[in-house]
Amino acid sequence: MKKLLYVSVLIFFCFAGQRIYGQDTNIEPRISKLEGFVAKLPSISGFVNLRYQYEENANGFDIRRARLDFKGNLAKWMDYRLQVDFASSPKIIDAFIRFKINPMFNVQVGQFKYAFSLENPYSPLNVETIENSQVISYLSGYNDASGVKATGRDFGISFYGGFFQMDGYNLIDYTIGLYNGTGINAKDDNKHKDFTGRIDIHPIKAITLSGSYYNGKLGTDGSLQPRERWSAGIRYDDSKALLRSEYIKGKTFDFVSDGFYVLAGYKFCDKIMPLFKYDYLHKDLSKEDSKQTNYVIGVDYWPYKNFRLQLNYTYRTFSDTAKNSGLLGLMFTARF
Repeated sequence: MKKLLYVSVLIFFCFAGQRIYGQDTNIEPRISKLEGFVAKLPSISGFVNLRYQYEENANGFDIRRARLDFKGNLAKWMDYRLQVDFASSPKIIDAFIRFKINPMFNVQVGQFKYAFSLENPYSPLNVETIENSQVISYLSGYNDASGVKATGRDFGISFYGGFFQMDGYNLIDYTIGLYNGTGINAKDDNKHKDFTGRIDIHPIKAITLSGSYYNGKLGTDGSLQPRERWSAGIRYDDSKALLRSEYIKGKTFDFVSDGFYVLAGYKFCDKIMPLFKYDYLHKDLSKEDSKQTNYVIGVDYWPYKNFRLQLNYTYRTFSDTAKNSGLLGLMFTARF
């Protein structure tokens, strides 16, 4: 959209400049000013997730997400992003400014995804299954064990960068941050700040070894409750074959949870990727009846660059086998 505006305005001024060339010799400085102005305009993009779900006693359609995304550069060393979701009620998802100081050290301030787990940084546009893994949702700030529902985001400041640049990647990437701990669009209700840190090591471009740590507290001053988590994960992705696995364990208030997943897929003809995921979560290690295991079989299909169709069948098993059930999900994503 910004490129189209830029081209249209530039063409107009070129024709106008030809007509007044003999009358105004300052046309080139004016065009330079125009280029600088247009360069600062935000680029606008977005996407829509349309979902259908079917299970034994219920089925239905819904708009899973409907987002507008504004990105721009205020200077060569500073950019920004504002992302808003309109699916249920308008809410700000991302709102941050980044200061790009050096490849080894940069600063990000605002509301954004915090540095924990291997899967959390994925967006709905590139996560392979319709829903995140159970342990990501439960221990990474989506439908969190603490009650926080924040799409894996928070408000704060982070420092990030990479070391030992190779051919198109860094041998080591890191991110550390301090956050309110209360989720998106919410003020902090105590003096404590939550800490996160993640380090990713890439022995080769296709392999990522990841470890992360989260330490925070919830509640008002005088009645703070702990929220502490750590994760370890591995990923192999060469743009065709994909293997990703991660284990997360965490303490929330007075109980401990853990879980892990293994995801495997292979892309054919750059358009079709069959996949399988084993997805396990134990919500409270002191209770044997709080286990759930999901077996997911699916396929991702890209008929065109900006369109994706996802089909997932999930067989859900519980500690109480009488609750075992299947869920069929279909989601269509359109980007613009």
